[in-house]
Amino acid sequence: MTMKSLERFAEYLRNTGKADLTIKGYRGDLAIFARWFEQARGEEFNPQNITAMDLRDYRSYLLTVKGDKASTVNRRLVAISRFMKWARAQGLTDTTPPERFLVRQETELAPKWLDRKEQNALLRAVRKERNKRDIALIELLLGTGLRLSESANLRLDDLDINPRKGWLHVREGKGSRPRDIPLNSRVRKLLDEYLAVREETKSEFVFQGQRGRLTGRGIYKMLQKYGYLARLDGCTPHTLRHTFGKNLVDAGISLDRVGHLMGHKSLDTTRIYTLPSKADLEMDVEMLAV
Repeated sequence: MTMKSLERFAEYLRNTGKADLTIKGYRGDLAIFARWFEQARGEEFNPQNITAMDLRDYRSYLLTVKGDKASTVNRRLVAISRFMKWARAQGLTDTTPPERFLVRQETELAPKWLDRKEQNALLRAVRKERNKRDIALIELLLGTGLRLSESANLRLDDLDINPRKGWLHVREGKGSRPRDIPLNSRVRKLLDEYLAVREETKSEFVFQGQRGRLTGRGIYKMLQKYGYLARLDGCTPHTLRHTFGKNLVDAGISLDRVGHLMGHKSLDTTRIYTLPSKADLEMDVEMLAV
């Protein structure tokens, strides 16, 4: 992690007369954001690499995955906003925090996921392009709930596939917790088809781009493209992870098993998939008109 910019920012705060406790708070909140960024995006933390979409996704992560209160989320977001404004003034980035950056109220709704109609639209869009790598990767995300960094770091040795069954090993998930995830027959088939045409390379990583390993940012942009083609709003790797969790809960899988498959430390995190989404609430209210 490149911490030089954070140290320079801390020095700037000292020079402007900020109290030591305030500076410590800013540094702590920014360090948490930096760790999330490197894990979620699979690249080095650097002001120039941060986009407005990253900031929105981080806010969503704090609210829906960590379950932080609005006051805590806003404190962390203010630190990032102050840092990004300073970085822009220093010529370190062109990014500015989006409008309406802070949380106006705590959310009691579930995170964004794709319903069955949206999942089918996404799959139709990627299949139409006939790119075996992209088809396998998107089906893998929907069928395993891998985090972005976990999919970018997936190695050939992490796959154990045969005609009758298959497993995927996550070497180091969130909190350095490894886990094994079974692969369904469709995902196994599509992975086999991709690996059969995958260009031979010395790289041990499963998913390859034009210039070597497919990075987290590359995966993110690829999914954005197919989300656009499928006319889906805000389709990200984390959306597919949420979709995997929601599909399991809807299928009647127990929360302890869902939590294990997703690599959750606490079942409190897994319970977000039992919360109603906006679509659920809209359907409930619409029933009154019948």
